[in-house]
Amino acid sequence: MTGPRRVLVTGAGKRIGAGLSRALAEAGWHVVLHYNQAATEAQALCETLAAAGRTVELVQADLAKPDDIDQLMAQASSSGSLDAIVNNASLFAYDDSDTVSAVEIDRHMAVNVTAPALLIRALYEQMPEGRQGAVINMLDAKLFGINPDYFSYTLSKSACHTLTQIAAQAYAPRLRVNGIAPGIVLPSGGQTEEEFQLSHKRNLLGQGALMKEIVAAMLLLLDTSSITGEVIILDGGAHLQPPVRDVAFL
Repeated sequence: MTGPRRVLVTGAGKRIGAGLSRALAEAGWHVVLHYNQAATEAQALCETLAAAGRTVELVQADLAKPDDIDQLMAQASSSGSLDAIVNNASLFAYDDSDTVSAVEIDRHMAVNVTAPALLIRALYEQMPEGRQGAVINMLDAKLFGINPDYFSYTLSKSACHTLTQIAAQAYAPRLRVNGIAPGIVLPSGGQTEEEFQLSHKRNLLGQGALMKEIVAAMLLLLDTSSITGEVIILDGGAHLQPPVRDVAFL
């Protein structure tokens, strides 16, 4: 194989996705930056990385639409087969046990479970003989210290955790499939900076996940050929003392 390894990062335009994409480009990967609605941010990131001499390209797709997923994979692999996918894109909308609905469950499942499942299968199908690909599913530490906030989101991420395990079984040895489950990393749910800082420290270690640690976990999983079906939890031990509410509300 010649040239850099190629990776698709979904939801690459903002927040954690942008950080992961930047780190992969700096590590020498050819990064396919996927976005749905964050066109301005994704374009700016692409231009910044290209100006620094990194190899990047940009693709748009609505992961709630299976046809878009097919087109995304066709475009992402048009100039060379992919070596990895980071399933980072996520729908994260609030509901609870009183407001959960079929519509919300379906919306979350489409983006957070169906899309990763289809992308993993497509990666497997286009992986050349003799090469091994890697998948990282971005999960959530709350799965390991459960609470009922973000009801539909939590259901969908739990299903994605199961996907990580069964895809690791189904697609071995051609693919390795692992997950990263961060706790709170950036302000979310309308938090103020002060509220974020307090919630970021609400764990056994007094320190939540840092972006550089998520990057380190990602690179470890991409480069360690003996790891599959595993999830790295990065939350300062918060899952060992699970709160009754989502950390954003504490």
